[in-house]
Amino acid sequence: MNTLLLNAARAFAMVSFSDGRMSPAEAQRFARMASQEPALDHFGHLQASDAWAVASREVHEAESFGAALLAIRTEITEADGKALMMRVAQAAVVADGKLEAQENKAIAMLAEALGLDPENF
Repeated sequence: MNTLLLNAARAFAMVSFSDGRMSPAEAQRFARMASQEPALDHFGHLQASDAWAVASREVHEAESFGAALLAIRTEITEADGKALMMRVAQAAVVADGKLEAQENKAIAMLAEALGLDPENF
């Protein structure tokens, strides 16, 4: 599985699940976002669905977001990849149609893990 796509799915899933639940609308939003994002659109629906399945299972089964954050921080080191992770995470904030404080905290945690200033997001 492609590292960039899987980590984008992890970032999206982490923010989506930060409110304690993940709705089908969030899975659909990830698929739509992946098909429209220039850095991800060449992977196709099947690969995006597979990445979502792996990432959402990882995030849901974990006690914290530590494993997802560590994987993203370790595997995404270039500025373009970091910017993509933040765009994906920000898209996840509104994927379920609700803005939750926990989702904003997850965005800040992701920014910090990537070595970015959370205040910029």
